[in-house]
Amino acid sequence: MGEIIIDFSEPPIQGLMDYVFENYCKLDELCEIQGTRVSVEECVECCGGSYYGGDSEYQCANFKKVYLIKYLAVQVAQIESLIEKYILHDIENKVNLSVVSLGGGPGTEIIALMNELNICAGNYNVSFDNVDREASWKPIYEDLASRFAKQMKNVKLKTSFITCDAASYNSDKRYDIVFVSWILSQVDERDRRKILKIAGGLTAEEGHIIVTDRLEPLLITNLSTLIKEIEGLTILEHDKLTDHCGVTFPEEIKETFEVRILLRTAFWVLQRSSNEFFN
Repeated sequence: MGEIIIDFSEPPIQGLMDYVFENYCKLDELCEIQGTRVSVEECVECCGGSYYGGDSEYQCANFKKVYLIKYLAVQVAQIESLIEKYILHDIENKVNLSVVSLGGGPGTEIIALMNELNICAGNYNVSFDNVDREASWKPIYEDLASRFAKQMKNVKLKTSFITCDAASYNSDKRYDIVFVSWILSQVDERDRRKILKIAGGLTAEEGHIIVTDRLEPLLITNLSTLIKEIEGLTILEHDKLTDHCGVTFPEEIKETFEVRILLRTAFWVLQRSSNEFFN
C-alpha cells in the first residue's frame, strides 16, 4: 500500500474569504449615498433588500463591502459547481482560455474558474474580461483576482476591467466562456434581450454561456423564453442549485452580515456548436 498523504492546507477559497473578512469588514461611518451616519445593520439591510424592489447602490463603498461578505462565497460556489458539472470536461485540455463576464462586479466567475482549473492536470493561460458599468468595482476585482491567482500553481491570469453597461458591450473578441450572472433580474426586459443577444454573439465555436439568476417563477419563465431566442446555441441544462457554499464563517460575521450560506440560484448552461457560428 502506498503512503497516504493528508493535505492539511486551507482550501484557496477559504483563504480568500478570510482575507475578505479581515480587509472588507470595516465599514465607513458615513453613507456615500445619503451623506448620513449609518450602522452596519442599516447597510446590511440596504444591501439585502435592494434586490427585491430597492436600489442596488453599487457605487457605495459600504454596499460593495457588505456584498462581498454576504454573497461572495456562495456566488463563487454556485458558478464553480456549474463549471465542474457542465463545462470542465470541454475546457480542461485547452491551454488558452478566453472568458468574459457581463456585469461581473468583483470577479466572482474568475475566482470560481481558477479554483476548478487548479485541480486539473494542465497548465492554463486565462484571459478574463470583466464588464461592469460600476467603475469602482475595478480595484476590488483586481485585488481579489490577483490575490487568488497567486495561489494557483497552474494558472497564469491576464485580467482587464471594462467600464461599460452590459447591454451596450461590443467586441470583436470571441470567448470560450461567457458569464451572465445575476444581472438580468436587475434590468428591464428589453435590456435582458439585448444582453443575451450580446452574450450569444460573443461566444466562440463550441464555447459556453452560463446564465444564473434568482428563483422567482415569473423571472425564470421570462428568461427561459428569451434564452431560447439566442441563435445557434443549445441549452445543455436548465435547473436550480441548492447546497452549502463550503466556507466557514466566524459566527459574529455570519450573524452581523446575515451571510448567505446556501446555494440558491436558477441556471442555464448553453453551448454553441462548431457549425452554427453567427457573426
